[in-house]
Amino acid sequence: MSPRLLLSILLSLPAFIVAVEPVSFSRDVLPILSDNCLSCHGQDEAHRKADLRLDTREGALAVIKPGQPHASDFISRILTENLDDLMPPPKSHKPRLTADQTATLQRWIQEGAPWGKHWAFEKPVQRPVKGHPVDHWVRARLSKEGLSPSPEAPPHTLLRRLSFDLTGLPPTPADVAAFSPPQFEETVDRLLASPHFGERMAMWWLDAARYADTDGFQADANRTNWPWRDYVVQSFNENKPFDQFTLEQFAGDLLPNATAEQKIATCFHRNHMTNGEGGRDKEESRVDYVIDRVNTTGTVWLGLTLGCTQCHTHKFDPITHADYYSLAAFFNSIDEDGRAGTNAKPYLSYQSPLSKRAVREAEALVAERTPLEKQARAAAESPFKNWLQDRWQSTKPSYKAWQVLHGQLESEEGTLLKQEKDGTVQASGPNRKQDDYRLIAPVKQSRITGLKLEVFPHASHTQGGLSRGASGEFILTDIKVQVRRRGSTQIRDIAVKNAVADAEFTPTDKKAAREYGSVKGTLDDDPRNGWTTRGAQQTQPHTAVFALAAPLSLDAEEELIFEMLHRSTQGDANIGRFRLSITDQPGPAVNSLEPAPLEQLASAGIKDLDQLPPALHDRLFAQFLEDYAPYQEAKTALERATAQLQEVKAGAGKLSVMVLAERKEPRETHILVRGVWDKHGDKVQQDVPAAIAAWPSGESRNRLGLARWITSKENPLTARVFVNHLWQMFFGYGLVRTPDDFGLQGERPTHPELLDWLAVDFMKHGWDVKHLIRQIVTSETYRQDSATSADLIERDPQNRLLARGPRFRLPSWMLRDAALTVSGLLNPALGGPPVRPYQPEGVWEENFMGRFTYQPSEGAAQYRRTLYAFWRRSIAPTFLFDSAQRRVCEVGMNRTNTPLQALTLLNDATMREAAETLAQQVLHKKITPEQRLNDLFEGVLSRSASSQELHILTRELDRALKHYQAHPQDAESYLRLPHNQVPPHEQAAYALVASLVLNLDEAITHE
Repeated sequence: MSPRLLLSILLSLPAFIVAVEPVSFSRDVLPILSDNCLSCHGQDEAHRKADLRLDTREGALAVIKPGQPHASDFISRILTENLDDLMPPPKSHKPRLTADQTATLQRWIQEGAPWGKHWAFEKPVQRPVKGHPVDHWVRARLSKEGLSPSPEAPPHTLLRRLSFDLTGLPPTPADVAAFSPPQFEETVDRLLASPHFGERMAMWWLDAARYADTDGFQADANRTNWPWRDYVVQSFNENKPFDQFTLEQFAGDLLPNATAEQKIATCFHRNHMTNGEGGRDKEESRVDYVIDRVNTTGTVWLGLTLGCTQCHTHKFDPITHADYYSLAAFFNSIDEDGRAGTNAKPYLSYQSPLSKRAVREAEALVAERTPLEKQARAAAESPFKNWLQDRWQSTKPSYKAWQVLHGQLESEEGTLLKQEKDGTVQASGPNRKQDDYRLIAPVKQSRITGLKLEVFPHASHTQGGLSRGASGEFILTDIKVQVRRRGSTQIRDIAVKNAVADAEFTPTDKKAAREYGSVKGTLDDDPRNGWTTRGAQQTQPHTAVFALAAPLSLDAEEELIFEMLHRSTQGDANIGRFRLSITDQPGPAVNSLEPAPLEQLASAGIKDLDQLPPALHDRLFAQFLEDYAPYQEAKTALERATAQLQEVKAGAGKLSVMVLAERKEPRETHILVRGVWDKHGDKVQQDVPAAIAAWPSGESRNRLGLARWITSKENPLTARVFVNHLWQMFFGYGLVRTPDDFGLQGERPTHPELLDWLAVDFMKHGWDVKHLIRQIVTSETYRQDSATSADLIERDPQNRLLARGPRFRLPSWMLRDAALTVSGLLNPALGGPPVRPYQPEGVWEENFMGRFTYQPSEGAAQYRRTLYAFWRRSIAPTFLFDSAQRRVCEVGMNRTNTPLQALTLLNDATMREAAETLAQQVLHKKITPEQRLNDLFEGVLSRSASSQELHILTRELDRALKHYQAHPQDAESYLRLPHNQVPPHEQAAYALVASLVLNLDEAITHE
């Protein structure tokens, strides 16, 4: 007798032989059907096999005889040894059902094959509890598993856990000193009332909302939607009921007498990427935006993979292809046309009241640096006199600032280039539509500060002009300055800061994507702009001067490469004749077309410096200042502060915020065949999936009604999904471990009764978010110690049973904010324009062909919370190594412990400054080294160091002190901050130890 036949006989014996719990269709049967049957026998007609449905009782009865598993074709096809009849079929690549699964299905049929819904589509029920509801259900599960809860975590761990969870920040020393476990609930209330609570909640919501400060895709243009981010912070801080929060983000514009803030709330559904690429069909993009809103709604509020139904009916969940486009109909008549950038209407003109503070901070920084620049300028006058005297005596009358380059010539496309004795290069031979020229030359000068390109007319050119192209005009799209070592193929790019020309074409259409004119267009690697002198005399030479970002010095084995790129979309405009020169003179010599100041001095013929013309004196002083480091440091600092002030003032004005608004004439909505944007099927009206919940009686079929349906008490999903989001925040994982999928393919809740209890309680209390959080964090379950045993790890490695406290890596944004907090650097201001924290140089420039340059914020703006960091979609803030990408909605938690994270925490400029600041704080205390180390340790970890820990810290401090005393240059290079009152070796040593403490596992972990 085969094992399967024996199993079948045993299961058919009378039920009184073995007392077992009845089979639950939702818990036991439906997951088996979902995993093994419904992809071929579900509601999707297009993929249904043998016209058999197993997603409905009526369909299943075709192969099931209730009470008679041995007579049911359903079971016989599972048990058969005939591979042609076996289900699932071998060609499906699904494994054969296990003995346990088969036994479950047989028992279910024996019990009458009772039907039911997937648990998530049943309305949650709040069953009676004793004591705290969280602890009631967790302990019931632990008791069933023969386990007990862990004891309460130590007070400092408990406070750190709570503070990070509710504010995203560590507790202050005053918080630690004032805390005691009996005051836990009062501490919860204090933290919930903190303005930083809204910031902590907003960081999570912004991930879900795919919020960013740019459009995405190729151009990735900036946008000014940040007032919506501030709306989110304010909403959480004022504890706006979640149903109202939902209503405003779906339909704030449709509310009677809607406020500007309620309209801004609808930016949630405009946070998607917008595509402005040239070959894109605008209508296709518009449809993409509508689809994104439906998918995001499904993920954030319903916990369903609605995106699966864009192309066909869902194979597992009771959502049809028509349901999807009925939901899309709510968003299909937004007054948009699929464009991006400044054309991505509808917009709301809005002036944020929270930007005034940012302006004041920026003005204060300018006011602080202005007198420093003046002082540095005044201090430069004395050394300038000595420099001027030396130059007057040593500069010969024949002095020339520019030296012509002679070298090897190359053409990418085969143009013949020949250099004449005076350095002029003439093009001949094939006249290509586009071409790149290269001049490769050795350099004798000790340094290079700039290059001069002269473009000449010639009789061989069209109409004696500047080019052999049809128009006689040239278009230079880009230039590159590079250095290569002889015999090597590796090159390094040299940054060019500025360009000026004697003639440029001024475009008539300022918004044109491809209009050539300005010489500065040659500096960005973008072939859609560049330099042309169209409109000027073609038979006259023209000149451009390029200033390097920093003086360049080459060694004897290196050579300079100057590359000229002619890649315009118009083509046929390559330069025909040119000459290249270099200079070692800074300042006015490379930022204007006038003769260099020293050339003017040489030709002035004055016999005494008192005869020096004032204008020339000023130009010479300007040149001197370019090389005078003390002044340049003060000047560039002021320039950065001034630029930041201008940027912030722009943010304080009227902004265009992307919002929702209905068009006057609604669009028709059609099912899109296979999800293709222009393949229209049947027409559909605004509606919702009936399998979830019915449309609320009396509600209008618009976005207001949709929001009310989502937060209806008849909707079984929304409250559960939101509870799960919060649980994931505090415990690292949700009660449902697939937060974006509550459907049949998602995981079942680890504690379903608890999830339902909290969901019902949340709705009963008016969708009160702070009440829900309080319910969770005041439980003994939340307060458990996260320490564990090997037995418990083996029994429950992922802590699904909640027999211990949560322990997981803190997200990177919390680590940055924590470092700012414990060091005292944090600027706690709320709201306002985005800021730019430190990040490695060149990241934006490399990614965007030089079109976007990243300049870190200065002053107080640098130390704002990470929530306010400028978020470019194509390259998210580089220190956020575990963040959502914010291109589409994400609700899961990403974690990493990669070497990249460790390198960032050790070397990121913010972490370095935090460590130095901590070192300065303890060094200014007149206490022993051991007391300093303990203060430092306690400031970061909220507890005193043990004797063993203190021994290790002392040992590392001694090692560092000895090294930096012996190698003072290492101390100077390690430090970023001024250290006038403390010896460099001492500050560097303490900073190194502070960095060690900031990187301890306890410092970067939610314990």
